[in-house]
Amino acid sequence: MEEKSFTKKLYDQVEEYAKTSVELYKLKAINTFADLFASVSTGFILGVIYFLILFFISIGLGFYFGELFGKWHYGFFAVAGIYAIIAVFIYIYRIKCLKEKINNYIIRQIFKD
Repeated sequence: MEEKSFTKKLYDQVEEYAKTSVELYKLKAINTFADLFASVSTGFILGVIYFLILFFISIGLGFYFGELFGKWHYGFFAVAGIYAIIAVFIYIYRIKCLKEKINNYIIRQIFKD
């Protein structure tokens, strides 16, 4: 009789351990997802704010350069040219500058404990 009760107790403990382990992994996954979602949403909000700042600065520069060059559209062409040059540099160095940093950031967020 004692063997059955010992075996039953052992089985119950192993079953409880397995359930607890599964629950722990679920909670860790939820925590990781929540952290990643919070980071992405914060980044998105900051991106929108940076975009609006850049947008209004660009309009101001366009008008300023337009006043310097004598025609408004020349100023906006100048600002567009500046952005085109920046875009070319970003395109050339995209793997080093952007892709690796973004990948590393996402991996750090997923595996942080």
